[in-house]
Amino acid sequence: MQKRTIITSSLSKSFSVTGWRIGWAICPAYFASAIRNIHVKITDSAPAPFQEAALTALRSSPEYFDALRQDYKSKRDYLAQVLTKVGFQVSVMPKGSFFLFMELPRTCTLSDVDFVEELIKQAGVVAVPGCVFFHTNSSKLEDLSLTAISYHRRYIRFAFCKSEETLAAASQKLTELIDGSGGLKLF
Repeated sequence: MQKRTIITSSLSKSFSVTGWRIGWAICPAYFASAIRNIHVKITDSAPAPFQEAALTALRSSPEYFDALRQDYKSKRDYLAQVLTKVGFQVSVMPKGSFFLFMELPRTCTLSDVDFVEELIKQAGVVAVPGCVFFHTNSSKLEDLSLTAISYHRRYIRFAFCKSEETLAAASQKLTELIDGSGGLKLF
């Protein structure tokens, strides 16, 4: 596998600098040459201060990563508990991501897209419709079976890489909305 493996990574999530766009690839020289050739044609160089900051970040102690892992685990567990309490279903608890991919409650008659639109309008909470993460062989929704439609359109994604204040505010808005005290019940 070593001869045909490309490992990519970045500072984005591990150091909370998603806008910096500093990353790397580790691979055999023949892949690296092709990657460099593509890279110089489609991207710009990262600003020098970001490169210096990257060096500092990469020298972080193991305690930094332990604290980061614990922080994300705490935020993940908090948001999962809130979402479960209001009726969402956790199929898989993430262990290496800061997104929760939640199934809509069985009583919800809205599609993922409709639910997310109403969530934004009524509560000001943003999620991503799950259908964008599924691939179908059909370009027409009407060609999908009812089972496929329900499967592809029953999930939404929430990010928990937010401040505790943001998560608490979203939690309150979700609870009020879904309890019905904050507006139209979504399910």
